Amino acid sequence: MEDLGLVAELFRTSSTLARAAASLEKLASGKDEIEPTEKEALSWSGEFLLAVDWSAQQQAKKPVGGGLALQATSVRPTFYSCLFRMAPQLREAGMHDEKELTSFLNNFYRNLLSPGTPGKGYKKLTSDQSKLGASLLHEMAESILVQINNNGLPRPTATLKDEWKPTANDLTPILIR
Repeated sequence: MEDLGLVAELFRTSSTLARAAASLEKLASGKDEIEPTEKEALSWSGEFLLAVDWSAQQQAKKPVGGGLALQATSVRPTFYSCLFRMAPQLREAGMHDEKELTSFLNNFYRNLLSPGTPGKGYKKLTSDQSKLGASLLHEMAESILVQINNNGLPRPTATLKDEWKPTANDLTPILIR
């Protein structure tokens, strides 16, 4: 990442996602009252995730602005890798196929856009769904920080094999020597 402007935007994205995750956890614990800045973070996160997720983009009616599109494009691989790493949690929550996952994510994004108020065509998140959504936002926020940590400097390792770390899911790649 050589463009410091993009790095700054991604850092802001990570911070906002982390704030939204904390707000979701607050809502999941039964506190319906959140501050305006927390509502703003939740709403922005919903808009951002709609721009990041390809399946949600096809259903979104509002066009994505240029700055948000650049951030979304930069974060998209991170988003899908977070979903991949969270596969065991998602299966445990009852999402066993793509249709169930897509349905949950779309409901999640819509709830983020208007926090605390269920709208037309979607239901208010349960406490467990809010916690799962908060986990996704935390995972994304941390992954974005890891992504920008390099800042375009050469990596100390030469190959991807040297950087490989096992993921938290049940898929274990085979390393060939």
